[in-house]
Amino acid sequence: MPTMNKSEMRLALLTALAALAGALAGCGGSADAAAETASATALECQHDDDGEAATCSSGAPNREAAARLSLPACPAAPQALHDITSVQGSGSLSPLEGRQVTVRGVVTADFQGNDQLKGFFIQQPVPDRDPATSEGLFVYAPGGTDVKVGDYVQASGTVVEFKSGSSANAQLTELSQVSQISICGSGPKIRARVLKLPLADRDALEPLEGMLTSLSQKLSVTEVYQLGRYGELALSLGDRLYHPNNHPDGPRGGRDNTLSRLVLDDGRTAQNPKPIPYLSAADTSGTRRVGDRVSHVRGVLSWGADAWRLHPVQAPVFESANPRTRAPEPVGGTLKVGSLNVLNYFTTLNQRGANSTVEFERQRTKLVEAIAALDADVLGLMEIENNGTKALADLVAAVNAKLGAGTYAYINAGRPGSDQITVAMIYKPERVRPVGNVAVPDDPGFSVDGGLRPPVAQRFAALANEGGFWMVVNHLKSKGSCPDGSDDPNRDLGQGCWNTARTTQAQALQRWVAQLSAASGETDVLMMGDFNSYLNEDPIRTLEAGGFEALLKRLPPAQRYTYVFSGESGALDHAFASASLRRQVSGLTVWHINADEPLVLDYNTEFKSDDRYAPTPWRSSDHDPVLVGLKLKADAAALLPRLEATLPASATVGVPVQITGISAADGNSLSVDWGDGSGPQALALAATSASHTYAAAGRYTVRLRLADAQGRSAERSGVVTVGTGPGNGGSNELFFSEYVEGSSNNKALELYNPTGAAVDLSNYTVKLHANGGAGVTQSQALSGTLAPGATLVLVHPSFAGNVQGPAPLVSSVTNFNGDDTVVLEKSGRAVDAIGQLGHDPGTAWTHGTHSTLDRTLRRKPGIVRGSIPPAAPAAWDLSAEWSVHGQNDFSDLGRHQAD
Repeated sequence: MPTMNKSEMRLALLTALAALAGALAGCGGSADAAAETASATALECQHDDDGEAATCSSGAPNREAAARLSLPACPAAPQALHDITSVQGSGSLSPLEGRQVTVRGVVTADFQGNDQLKGFFIQQPVPDRDPATSEGLFVYAPGGTDVKVGDYVQASGTVVEFKSGSSANAQLTELSQVSQISICGSGPKIRARVLKLPLADRDALEPLEGMLTSLSQKLSVTEVYQLGRYGELALSLGDRLYHPNNHPDGPRGGRDNTLSRLVLDDGRTAQNPKPIPYLSAADTSGTRRVGDRVSHVRGVLSWGADAWRLHPVQAPVFESANPRTRAPEPVGGTLKVGSLNVLNYFTTLNQRGANSTVEFERQRTKLVEAIAALDADVLGLMEIENNGTKALADLVAAVNAKLGAGTYAYINAGRPGSDQITVAMIYKPERVRPVGNVAVPDDPGFSVDGGLRPPVAQRFAALANEGGFWMVVNHLKSKGSCPDGSDDPNRDLGQGCWNTARTTQAQALQRWVAQLSAASGETDVLMMGDFNSYLNEDPIRTLEAGGFEALLKRLPPAQRYTYVFSGESGALDHAFASASLRRQVSGLTVWHINADEPLVLDYNTEFKSDDRYAPTPWRSSDHDPVLVGLKLKADAAALLPRLEATLPASATVGVPVQITGISAADGNSLSVDWGDGSGPQALALAATSASHTYAAAGRYTVRLRLADAQGRSAERSGVVTVGTGPGNGGSNELFFSEYVEGSSNNKALELYNPTGAAVDLSNYTVKLHANGGAGVTQSQALSGTLAPGATLVLVHPSFAGNVQGPAPLVSSVTNFNGDDTVVLEKSGRAVDAIGQLGHDPGTAWTHGTHSTLDRTLRRKPGIVRGSIPPAAPAAWDLSAEWSVHGQNDFSDLGRHQAD
């Protein structure tokens, strides 16, 4: 008998097995099972524990192949029987998509619970010859046969590419619309494929989709943002990931972080999981911080929501490698100066901050704990509501309730700029004193989407030795809400959106600070705040080129972060010291109480089936506070006039209007000019208020001035709009005839033409003033004409009510709440208003049983002209001109009659 080589022996073996398959089929056996055995016998495969792809070659049966020879028999396949590898294919999408197939494999992970993935993963015991094809597959079978890990099963259904992200090609290949699941018996053990990071490219994991995998490398938690919402963490190779523009290795570091990260999911699809997985403790002390270590990560690999995900089959082991600290690290010196982004501290609910009293109290408690532990002598704040001193005073009062009356005072900068949020400053009167007046620039270079958001500066002197410095608090334009234009200079060109705007702001800041120093003679300047720029970006370089030191660069590179976004850590909050001050800086630290913590631990109450709120500083905001130590050299005492007051924004002819909260120090002459030609009015130095009555409507500039014997002065100025009283407007003007503040976004305004002729609408503008503030939040210029006796209705973009007559004008100027002021102007002059401009009513404008909150207001019959409500503190009587109706009463909207 001639001798056969190995290839001929394999061919003979395959031929024999094929014949056996035919015989089994003829005798009622499973031809598919025999063919599967032949396939198993013909391959010899090795699974490398170092993460390399498995290699397969023709050869004698190995132990896996032997195990396949004794696989339990399955029922006859109701659909065409396919290997899992043929279903997966060698590309990103299955070549069998849409076809009905039967597959067999060993269950590697079971997530069939109602709050889980509603299915299970199977894997064929032996791979094929192609390293580009996966041996794993997800079987989506809600309510299907209950299986367990280790079962050898047969499943029939339709091959589906499940899309759960933004990419058409990045989808999860799965078996869906399952018609039959059979448990054939126990299968062989499946060894996990070991993964290695970083990946070669973003498609490197496609051949392992649905397979049992493990990671043995050193891993860290790099993102915790979605832990409470979706039960997931992001893991990274080695340490946390840093933003490329803030990388410890400089601008060349961290170019493609996506190749070094993987999402650790929890095998669930339910949102707001309860309990929240992976926390360090079951009570409210539990957390999971960015920087923590993790080991023994073993699970099945899946794709979803634009990321590769590992659903664990055993609990990962965490090490709290980045523990919380109860207080900031010492910074030395004799004074501590800090900054803290307070994440929209709004006393006005349902705006950018808290949505309810409960949320507000929780937010305030956390911030008080953070501020108390920072123990700064001067503290800059960002994202305070720009409603005068109301929000600021509320926060200071809460801090003093904990620490003792008078521990902190605030700098009254009025309403800086016109944005909804502003920057502010608080200080310890027992440690420092303000020198001169607060300074706020009026420079369009500080514009943001919401209006003008300027910095605020105050000169201070240490009580111990009169050492002085300027404190400048800043909040530059954010990186969000990118412009649409492909040629817009503020599109993302590698430093986030609006980098050009932030650089312009940095240049304006540098010019203004130079002017402050030159005018005052004080060159020691500390600029702090949220600059929305990473350490290696243009705005930071601009300030450094101007002679300021970026103090965060004194920290070890791995500690130079204040914010975590999309799994990348970096510094958005900074401290800059002028050339003369840098030698007096004794130390700097970032207290990592927020950026490393899960969002679910914050003050909000929504999306929290498992509410882990605690009255602690942890996750009191989303930015970490920065703290600087100063050891100031002694200076000669500097005394400059200092003046604080609250100026009116609106008034009514014939009704007294007041300046309130006057506080004058270090001067000997106080006066006010009301701007109407009546001349300066002398005031006593101890005066706390001043009153005046305007004789004519108009816009006047009010100037309150304090001077000293050397002719130096401090001034507070503002514009007051004086209108006519109720019923005194001209009947030849349009006026508001209906106001709808309904549920959700059912908001509308109706304008009525009471004249006998068509009105040119291009002369009119409707303006929205949030919380009654002087700044304009939204503006709508009108156009066209309005016939006599006709109405024009403006509605919110999401308005779902009914409007009679012509189609309404959709406008964001109707994005008002019950405490906002709406003004109708003709040629720049106010002719009608709902609400008192310059006054924040709290939650609504009310008088008796009348209210603007969740109500419909209609002008009463006989009202034929607009009116301007009297200025606060005078009360606005809604019932004088308006009838009040229930919520969402649209029955008359669009068909007003004046009489």
